[in-house]
Amino acid sequence: MLKIEQGANNQILRKKADKVKEITPEIKRLVLDMVKTIENDSNSIGLAAPQIGHSLRIIIVRPSLNEKPLVLINPEIKRKSFLKETVEEGCLSLPEFSVLVKRHKSITVEALNIDGQLMRIKTKGLLARIIQHEIDHLDGILICDYE
Repeated sequence: MLKIEQGANNQILRKKADKVKEITPEIKRLVLDMVKTIENDSNSIGLAAPQIGHSLRIIIVRPSLNEKPLVLINPEIKRKSFLKETVEEGCLSLPEFSVLVKRHKSITVEALNIDGQLMRIKTKGLLARIIQHEIDHLDGILICDYE
């Protein structure tokens, strides 16, 4: 299992992550390590590469323990619902902290999969929230910033 970066002042967590230019064998290995990390942690429903010390635009999301984790490389939110909802969120990088966060109820996101193919996902509810939370990590935003 990979070490999770922690702390509100952690430099890598506060930096905007770099776009993945090419899906190399090293990137695929990193993604597989991230998937294993999320699968081995029963509390984890999302993980961003900066959280494990890599300033790259890669996120792994898993809305339920029964589902296979979803890999999103260079994710971009293309559409956001007007409607928002406020829900309490926690974070692996701030383990003793939770806060109410207002997020869009539904989103459309485009990203590459591990094979470099473009995906377009329309989602709502928990999966939309997880994706927005993890994209915040790619932009150097932590849940403590919503206080």
